[in-house]
Amino acid sequence: MTAILLASQLAISNDILICFGAGLLIAVSLGFTAGYFVGKNAPARNLRRAKKHLQNCFEHVKETLDTAQTACTLLEKFPGMMLTKEQSSEISRRRGKLLDLINRLVERKIPDEEPIQLENQPDKKKKQEFPAMQWVLQPEQTHLKLPDASAFEANLETMLLAGTSTELNSGLLLVQMNQYEQLKERFGIMAPVKFMKTISRLALHKIRDEDVICFWKSDTLAILLPGFSSSEGQTNAETIRDAIRHHHFRLETTSSEVVVTASLAYITCVPGDSAELILDRGLHALAKSQKQGRNQLIIQDSHAYKNKEAV
Repeated sequence: MTAILLASQLAISNDILICFGAGLLIAVSLGFTAGYFVGKNAPARNLRRAKKHLQNCFEHVKETLDTAQTACTLLEKFPGMMLTKEQSSEISRRRGKLLDLINRLVERKIPDEEPIQLENQPDKKKKQEFPAMQWVLQPEQTHLKLPDASAFEANLETMLLAGTSTELNSGLLLVQMNQYEQLKERFGIMAPVKFMKTISRLALHKIRDEDVICFWKSDTLAILLPGFSSSEGQTNAETIRDAIRHHHFRLETTSSEVVVTASLAYITCVPGDSAELILDRGLHALAKSQKQGRNQLIIQDSHAYKNKEAV
């Protein structure tokens, strides 16, 4: 009887061991399978998380820029608000850093519809360069020795056609000397001409060899800047404005200083613009510049106007 009970207990123990072993094998198999599929899907899951995080960062950046724009608008509308030289320099420095960062981010953009094509075509055609301009330099304005109004209009047409064919922007800077007639009455008929010569020389030192300065009207110079982006044009225009407002104008080397100022307008020329449209924008921007005061620079980008005050 005892032997039968022992045999029965051993049989039950073996069944338990077999069931335990089978259960362990199933658990290990299920764990391995689950781990395999979880590991296989981990990169996709992590990518989705990263995209969500980047989207949140983008939304935060956009909201911050909107807030900064609103604050600047309120500051601009505040009556009698004038920045000090230090404040203006600080804002200009921060603006430059922000523009550089935004430009780098924008340049990294890949169109959603062509990610594979871009990866498979590393030698894709490079962005076109603005062609070298064959400027019309004759006829010349007699006193200033610059291409006259007719040559300027021909050069403007040529630059706009080149911009349309290459799909690149260019720039036109108009520099109008203030109080031309008053200077003539005070110092003589040739005095404002001498001052215009000085202004043209100051501008000439701040532009590239491929740019050209033309005479447009008795008190206005036109500077053509082919292939300039909006930011490049704005920087160059501010440099020329600063050169004029910091210069000590004199009729003769030993004569006393004469206060000479200018109104400036920079117009971005985009592909498809006509000369008539550009000049109309330029006249409108010059009028705004004169209304703001002396040594003011108006930046006209498409249909938006920005005033750059001389601090």
